[in-house]
Amino acid sequence: MNLNRQQQPKFQNIENINIPIPKKINLDNGIETYITNAGTQDIIKIDVSFNAGSWYQTKPLIATIVNEMLIEGTQKLSSLQIAEKLDFYGAFIHPYPTKDFGNITLYTLKKYLPETIIIFEDIIKYPKFPEDELRIFLSKRKQQFQIELEKVTSIARREFNEQLFGENHPYGKKANIEDYNQVNRNDIIDFHKKHYQSKNCKIMLSGKINDSDIVLINQYFGNKDWKVQTDIKSLNYQTIDIPKPEMFVEKEDATQSAIRLGKIMINKDHPDYHNLNVVNIILGGYFGSRLMKSIREEKGYTYGIGSVLVSLKNTSYLIILSEVRADVAKNAIKDILTEIKKLREEEVSQEELSLVKNYMAGDLLRSFDGPFEISSAFKNIIELNINTNFYNKAVEGLKNITPDEIKNIANKYFHEDTLIKTIAGKYN
Repeated sequence: MNLNRQQQPKFQNIENINIPIPKKINLDNGIETYITNAGTQDIIKIDVSFNAGSWYQTKPLIATIVNEMLIEGTQKLSSLQIAEKLDFYGAFIHPYPTKDFGNITLYTLKKYLPETIIIFEDIIKYPKFPEDELRIFLSKRKQQFQIELEKVTSIARREFNEQLFGENHPYGKKANIEDYNQVNRNDIIDFHKKHYQSKNCKIMLSGKINDSDIVLINQYFGNKDWKVQTDIKSLNYQTIDIPKPEMFVEKEDATQSAIRLGKIMINKDHPDYHNLNVVNIILGGYFGSRLMKSIREEKGYTYGIGSVLVSLKNTSYLIILSEVRADVAKNAIKDILTEIKKLREEEVSQEELSLVKNYMAGDLLRSFDGPFEISSAFKNIIELNINTNFYNKAVEGLKNITPDEIKNIANKYFHEDTLIKTIAGKYN
């Protein structure tokens, strides 16, 4: 077939999206395991997720330290030995804590799964948390923390969370430099023992998966001697009823100001969520959004600005965020609120709506372009206990939304007077 490279390809709308849903099984000890068998490369990814985020900690920093130190040594292997073995097999283990979950992921060549899963099991079940490694870890993290506290972005993030949720809420509570001096090994060991157990765990398996791979997973993670009966009770916390509407943290030497606007929002399982997401994308969810055109292209206040719907296990929130020139922070906020008001008062044109629909459809397609992407997409909603038909509903909602519905959703959820504001830097 000869291509005419002087002729532009025809533009086509994305009409249908085929979303493969992971297969669910239960290991012998009851662990829910979701399998995405797809792809052509002989690589396997195993995600293990525990209800062990900072929501569950009783002392600052503990949840993060436990998760990140899993690879720092076990009862059998030192951190150096773990690194050397993983390097030998071409494997990689990535721990990543969040506010709700303690996650750890193994990437491995399929042919070496029998060898690497032994290391993976050892890291998850039998970490040693060596005292010398803990001291080094805390020293490094303390230095990084001090550096971060000098950045207006970090200041704004910390203050925004506290302002939105409250200083005693797990999503709003800030760690301080003194907290690093209060960490002790016994707290870490206790947290791991309580939270990193089978009854508190989900597994996502993706790649070229066959029956022998599932047998291995069941052998090392489904064995009944790991079945712990401890129930993890999630405490109930109340967000503050009326957040302080504006918070300003001055930094005299700042050349940029970090601004954050936001509010508590509906969760992903709410009937309005998919339409709300479309409105958010129009406002600030992609490079061609209204905020990017106004604040970046027309006004030149910033290199980038975005609007994000953040979904957590116990709540969700909207955040509009940017770093702008320090001398225009007040004007930037004013112009952001103007764009929100326009969304409430004026109907979106069919041309803009069509552009956003195609962008979102393409973004959905990219989210399912390969087994690891499929697994990650479903991991997000499975952890939040949302039905696996979530993405099919998203596709249907995207097809059917109208300009009138967008205006109604904007008026229902995006009123500019309901947003809190956080500014770090200068506020001129």
